[in-house]
Amino acid sequence: MLVRTVLLPVRLTYGVGKLSAKAGYRTGRASMVGTYRAGRFLGYRRMALFALGVGLGLLLAPSSGRELRDRIRRAVESRGGPDSDDVIAERVRHQLSQSPRTWHLPQPAVEVVDGTAILTGAAPHATGKEDLERAAAAVSGVVGIESRLSVGPDAPG
Repeated sequence: MLVRTVLLPVRLTYGVGKLSAKAGYRTGRASMVGTYRAGRFLGYRRMALFALGVGLGLLLAPSSGRELRDRIRRAVESRGGPDSDDVIAERVRHQLSQSPRTWHLPQPAVEVVDGTAILTGAAPHATGKEDLERAAAAVSGVVGIESRLSVGPDAPG
């Protein structure tokens, strides 16, 4: 009886280890078989060439996707020829009201004269003023910014 009591933990440990080894083997084998079957179905050459193409594309890309989309958007917008000052002013107002950095700020009055955007109004703080100016300058057709924005909560506007 004493031998059984002493050997019971050893036998339990061995049994649990054997069980987990079997489970690990079966899991690994299933993963390996699935990978093998996918490779056979798609073809190892195709998978390798696809991975190589993705890698080369990421290494050789001249710019990020966001920069490329912005460049394409600007090219499409500039195809229509020079826009009138009213059209540019409307674009600036739209940008200021939709930009994540400026939509929550008090919106300034926008006037465009010969491509120069004139912003008039109040900004709650210097950072807000800079954000409004930067967002307006990013609009296509704007060649310059004239800021008549005053800073502070009590600024006239």
